[in-house]
Amino acid sequence: MQKKEFIEKGARKVKLHEYLQDELEGAGYSHADIVRTPTSTKIVIHAQKPGLVIGRGGSRIKELTKKTERVFDFENPQIEVNEIENPDADAQIVAQSMADWLEKGGQAKRVGYTYLRRVKESGVLGAEIEVSGKLSGNRGRTEKFSFGYVKRCGNTSQENVDTGYKLARTKPGAIGVKVRLMKEIPEFMHRDVDVEKELIHETVEAPDEAEKPEIIAKIIDEAENMTASEIERAVEELEEVQPADVSKEEVRDVFESGEVAEIESEDETEEVEEKEPEETSKGEPDADEETPEPDTEETKEQNKAATEDSEEETDYEDIVSGTISDAKDALDNLDDPDYEAALETEKDNKDRKTFKQWLENKKE
Repeated sequence: MQKKEFIEKGARKVKLHEYLQDELEGAGYSHADIVRTPTSTKIVIHAQKPGLVIGRGGSRIKELTKKTERVFDFENPQIEVNEIENPDADAQIVAQSMADWLEKGGQAKRVGYTYLRRVKESGVLGAEIEVSGKLSGNRGRTEKFSFGYVKRCGNTSQENVDTGYKLARTKPGAIGVKVRLMKEIPEFMHRDVDVEKELIHETVEAPDEAEKPEIIAKIIDEAENMTASEIERAVEELEEVQPADVSKEEVRDVFESGEVAEIESEDETEEVEEKEPEETSKGEPDADEETPEPDTEETKEQNKAATEDSEEETDYEDIVSGTISDAKDALDNLDDPDYEAALETEKDNKDRKTFKQWLENKKE
């Protein structure tokens, strides 16, 4: 029952539209909206010339009110007329105007391009005009004119695209005029974009080839093994290293080839070369300095203790100079490892975060 009433209401609305289109042909009728209230039915007519709809003293609108109540069975109809301020942006009015021009003998291309320009100047986002029928010759053909953006499918095409159709009856035959105008973009397609915040362009400079071996050596020292996850963790721990600077394959190749030891040995030789001039300068005594006293038994014992301490320090330097896993194994193999000395040596040398944390936990 509800389905039947729904169909009847839709059919009555279509018949009303056809009736008003025939009655108000010279007034530039576009469409009508029906608003039902508890006491009456409000019919809003949109027309290009509202004066012709109202008539002298309201005679025409009174006649339309009586006919709509009698013919279409509307309860207490109230007719209101709204003027269309921009007729070139209304699809139905454009289609009617084009059909009138074609009936008077206008050429299809001239009519199409003229109204396409007028529609474009009215400020719509896009338009599509189709003129089909017996335009010239015995065969029918279709001329299409378009510009801008017009949505063809989906809910947007139903709600945001205005459609108009009019049939022009000429001597060669009937010509159909179909107009589709996209007046505005739906709200969900609007975006408030802040260019400075959303469009971020950063230029990342690649490291020099000379710096790459040092970066790889730092990553290998920080990593406990050569797995992908461990290399990524080592890169994250090192603040001065970016993930794009060195690939995992490069780190593994250097580790397997043993080039890290060569890099470390080069660094040690450079440090030794820097220290040699200082030692030579220290070895030449100044004239003002006093000559050292001969060694006694106490001084010999002190020197012996100092050499033993230095040997222990060098042992820890050798231990922490390798990878973290090797250093851990070496410390575990010692009978009485001095974790505090190893921690101090690590701070002075490679200063690796994960190894230092492990030493601190062992020391506690």
